[in-house]
Amino acid sequence: MSNSDLWLRDTATFYGKLIITLFILMLIIVRNWTKLCEIVYKSYLVGFELEFAELAFPYKKELFKILGTMVSNDELLRSMGCIRLVEIGVKTGDNIQFYPDNTHFIGVDWNVRLAEYLNDENHSLEFGHINVERLIIGDGSNLKQIKTGTVDVVVSIRSLCSIKSPLNTFDEIKRILAPNGKYIFMEHVPETKGYIVRWLQILLTRSGLWPSLFGNCRLNFDFMEEIKGAGFKRVRSRSITLNGPVSQIFHLTLTGRHVLGVAIR
Repeated sequence: MSNSDLWLRDTATFYGKLIITLFILMLIIVRNWTKLCEIVYKSYLVGFELEFAELAFPYKKELFKILGTMVSNDELLRSMGCIRLVEIGVKTGDNIQFYPDNTHFIGVDWNVRLAEYLNDENHSLEFGHINVERLIIGDGSNLKQIKTGTVDVVVSIRSLCSIKSPLNTFDEIKRILAPNGKYIFMEHVPETKGYIVRWLQILLTRSGLWPSLFGNCRLNFDFMEEIKGAGFKRVRSRSITLNGPVSQIFHLTLTGRHVLGVAIR
C-alpha cells in the first residue's frame, strides 16, 4: 500500500472509532438524561444557590427589613403580632431566616419532599421560628388553595424564571394579597451590556439545554415589563450585579444581574 493509502486507512479508522464512541456516549446520555438532569440540578442547589445566598445576604437583609414593621390584615394574626407570608420557590429555605418569629408560612415549590425537609429535626434551628401553615406543590401560577385577600406578604427569590405563566402568577399574587399587601422580589434578569453573555443567555434558553438542566430556568426572561403592567399600586425596584468567589462561575456570569424590590397591592 502507498503512503497515501495508509494515511486514508488510518484517518478513516480514527474518525470511525471517534464517531462510534460519540454515538455510544450520546445513547448513554439520552437513556439517562432524566437522572443526569436531577444530578446536575441537585448539584446546583447545594452548590451555587448556597454561594448565591452568601453573596446576596446583605441585599436580602435590607430587602426583608420591611417585614419587621408589617401589621397583618388578618384580625387574629394581628392580635398575635404575626403575619401570613407566601414564598414561591422555597428551594433550600434560605430566605426563612429573614422571616419574623411566628410567621404563618405557606410554601409553594415543586419539591414533593419539601415538608419532610422543613420538618427535619436537623433544620429545627433554621426553620423552628415559623409556623408552616401549608405547602403547595406548584409554581405560583395557580394558588386556588389560598383564599383571596388573606396574605400579607408574597416572596419570590430567583424563581420567576422557571414559571411557565408569569402573568397568571402576578394575577394570583395580587388576588391573594390583602389590601396594601407587599410582594417582595429578587430575580435575575438578562444582561444588557455584555453582548457575548446576552447571546449565550438566548442560545442556551432557546436550545432548551439550560431549562432542562436547571429547573426550567429561562436566562433570557425579563419580568420587569410584566410586573409593571400587572396593576400593582406601586412598584419600587433597583438593579444590581452580584460579584464574588463561587465554584460555578458560569452561573454567576449568566445570572449575576438582578432586579430587587417591592410591589404594593
